[in-house]
Amino acid sequence: MKKIMQFAFPVFMLLAIAQNTATAQRSDTDRYFDESQGFTHRLWYGGGIILGFFGANGESTFSLGATPLIGYKITDNFSVGPRFSLIYTHYRLQTGLDRVTTTNLFDYGIGAFTRYKVFRSFFIHLEYGADNEEFVTEYDSFNDEIISTRSIRSNAYVGAGYNDGNGIWGYDIYLLYNTLAPENSLGPPIEFRFGLTYNF
Repeated sequence: MKKIMQFAFPVFMLLAIAQNTATAQRSDTDRYFDESQGFTHRLWYGGGIILGFFGANGESTFSLGATPLIGYKITDNFSVGPRFSLIYTHYRLQTGLDRVTTTNLFDYGIGAFTRYKVFRSFFIHLEYGADNEEFVTEYDSFNDEIISTRSIRSNAYVGAGYNDGNGIWGYDIYLLYNTLAPENSLGPPIEFRFGLTYNF
């Protein structure tokens, strides 16, 4: 009888733990597939602002942009969604001793991301997208104008970050590596991002 009790007690404890775990998982799954609150209770929003200055050898640029994203929570920890970017750049070129020629450039992009919370505030971020970039190719001195062209470039980012907030509003800091960065690119393949989040 004693041997039966020694065997039955651990089995009973394991069954009780498994039942509690299954109930908790079922209630979490039911909550995410319960549409009584509508579609929007699983959405979160985020994005950052781009602000940049550059100047050298008679050239200077001022850049201003926004990178909004919308996440859809499949579970508390796993999200997917689209990401957009729109960047305006004012380009100035000193073309003479007292003469400056300017032009306006616009970049835009779209992509998809997935994000997984590893711990409470730390997450892994994967992203794929395409950017339509406008850049200066030459200066036409006869017509006193700057000539630009466009190029579409694919990007595939992998990285990690940190999110902190009060449950509704928060901020993101994350570091990404572009696995599709061209070898002849002047910039590094690593991108540092900072932004705000809502309901993440």
